[in-house]
Amino acid sequence: MAAGRLLVILVLLMAGAAAAAAFGIPMPVPAFGVQDVPWEYCALYRNIHGSAPFDLGTAAAIHLGNTNSCIAGYDVDPATGAGGNYYQLCIPSWVAVTENGTLAGEAAMNHAAVSPGTAISGFMRFMERRLEQREVTRAMELVPYKFVEWLGWAGIQVQVQADQQVKVFSVAHLAGVLIAELKHKAEAHLGRDIRHGVIAVPHHLTYRGRQDVVHTASSWGGFWGGGVKAIDQQIAAAAAYGHHTETEQGDGKTILVFRVGGRTSDATIFKFVNGTARYDYSQHDYFLGGDDLTARIVDYMAELIKQRHQWDIRQDEDGKALGSLRVACEYAKKALSDQEETLVQVDLDGIGAGAGSFSELLTRAKLEELNQDLLDRAMALVDGALTRSGRRQPDMVVVDEIVLAGGSARIPKLRQLVQDYMGGREPNSRKGVEAQEAIIHGRS
Repeated sequence: MAAGRLLVILVLLMAGAAAAAAFGIPMPVPAFGVQDVPWEYCALYRNIHGSAPFDLGTAAAIHLGNTNSCIAGYDVDPATGAGGNYYQLCIPSWVAVTENGTLAGEAAMNHAAVSPGTAISGFMRFMERRLEQREVTRAMELVPYKFVEWLGWAGIQVQVQADQQVKVFSVAHLAGVLIAELKHKAEAHLGRDIRHGVIAVPHHLTYRGRQDVVHTASSWGGFWGGGVKAIDQQIAAAAAYGHHTETEQGDGKTILVFRVGGRTSDATIFKFVNGTARYDYSQHDYFLGGDDLTARIVDYMAELIKQRHQWDIRQDEDGKALGSLRVACEYAKKALSDQEETLVQVDLDGIGAGAGSFSELLTRAKLEELNQDLLDRAMALVDGALTRSGRRQPDMVVVDEIVLAGGSARIPKLRQLVQDYMGGREPNSRKGVEAQEAIIHGRS
């Protein structure tokens, strides 16, 4: 029964991994069997047996994030129904353009050190955005590649160094490259083809934008015709906790989904009515996420290195030392979600200036101090969404359920800020569902 629920919710677990499990797929039924799916967003039309036309063993949930992208599903033998172990595979959300084609994931991220202007990341926030919109104009100041108009929307232009050829890509095309890479990795892991997919998409996408993602997944990813469906990230996150079901647990209740991802954050209010999501209000920050919190730690540690070794690694041309420090700081940030202090260690020998090794204790309190203004900025999304929807009253907040999604939602200080804002009410929790996995879980 649990395995049957997990495919529409799996997409949330990847952005955040619990969505597939929430939709109640009865295992005796050979079909994918998603029941009570919010059809307006997932479009999983049931067959005469009351089940969606996806085989659990040949279907997967996909989450395309701005920092990382994941694919998840169940290792079920399509012929016998045996097995059922859950798997999840993730890659960095990077695409690089070379004279020989495209690279995706780790290879593309590594290519950024060689040719920064041809390696692209964080592009999902630009889907269905126009050149003059704030999200794009601000990004123009921060990224090494160019934005140009592409069929009315913002496209991304890169110049391949080897032959000086200029290429323009739509965001949907870049998403397709990631989808193809994820599908390839999952098929190698399973040893068989994946024919169908459920993809979590940003809420702001129009019907046309969703169809672009579906079409790209079919053409680039090689999914079977009609075998790709789309569901909102926020819906998937709520589904991971069972809020889509027509029970006291979810139907008719007002739900706040607070998502803090790697590069973007949002607060969304909606309710499920007869299993279908009805949106109330959503507020976004397309330039706020876990990467920004990590950057604060990196700057703090870089200053300490400069003081001790008279070397500013931020000015180093090859960027290797800074890259090593960033990896160490990211690891430390995650560790501090479970412990009060951790050690940031970087071996600088042979990287530059002969500085030797660097080691510094980082406490949770220091992490919170460095990022207090960013945490306040994230909470402003919650306050804005509740206030503008009329659900923030002088002495109470009128919402029934609070769902946290995204990797940075695991930060204890942020969870405490949410609880304090809600008058002591704790966000939802469910065994086996982590905040960073809620989106992929909800899609599975």
